[in-house]
Amino acid sequence: MIRRGLTIVACVVAVAAFTGCARRTIDVGYPEGASSPALLASVSARRVVVTAVGDRRADTSRIGLRPDDGKPIVSARPVTDVVRDALVLELGRNGHEIVRGRGDAIVAADIEDFSLDTVPAGGTTRFVGRVALALVLADGQTGERLLVRRYVGIRRRTAEADAKDAWREVMDTALTRAIHDLATDPDLVTALGRTAL
Repeated sequence: MIRRGLTIVACVVAVAAFTGCARRTIDVGYPEGASSPALLASVSARRVVVTAVGDRRADTSRIGLRPDDGKPIVSARPVTDVVRDALVLELGRNGHEIVRGRGDAIVAADIEDFSLDTVPAGGTTRFVGRVALALVLADGQTGERLLVRRYVGIRRRTAEADAKDAWREVMDTALTRAIHDLATDPDLVTALGRTAL
C-alpha cells in the first residue's frame, strides 16, 4: 500500500514537472554586431552611470503566450538585465565609459513593454515583437533631468509556427530598433553634450 502511494506521488511530481516545462523559453539578447558607432558617438566621451533598469509591465512573469496552448513565453534572463546590457553595450561602442558611483551623466530606464504576440494565420504564425523603453538622462553632478524620452522598437514576421529562429529574432530585432532609435536621437545627443566633463 505504501509503495503504491509513493508511485502515485512520483507520477504527480513527474506530471507537474512536465507541465512546468511546457512554457517556451527564449534567450533574448542584443545581437552581436547590432551596435556600431552612431550619432551618439559625436559627443565627447562621457563617464556614464547606467542605473538598474525598472520594469513597469503589468505582468513581469512572461513576455507572451504560446498560440497553440496558451502556455507562457518567457525570457531566459530577466528582461531588465537584457535591456541594461544593451544600453551599456551601445553607450560603450559609442565611446562612452560606463562607471559606478559618480559620473558625468546618469541614464535611467524603465521597461514599458517587452512582449511577443503570436497569432495563427492559416498554416503560418504572425509574430510581433515590441520593446518600449522610458529613458531619463540626468546630469551626473547636479542630478538635473536633461531629457525624458520614450523609445520603441517593433518587429513583425510571418513564419511557420515551429520556426525555431522566429521567436527570438522578432524580439532581438525589436530591442535593436529601440536601442538604435536611442543612439540616433539628436535630442539625446544634445542633452548628453550638456553634461559636465
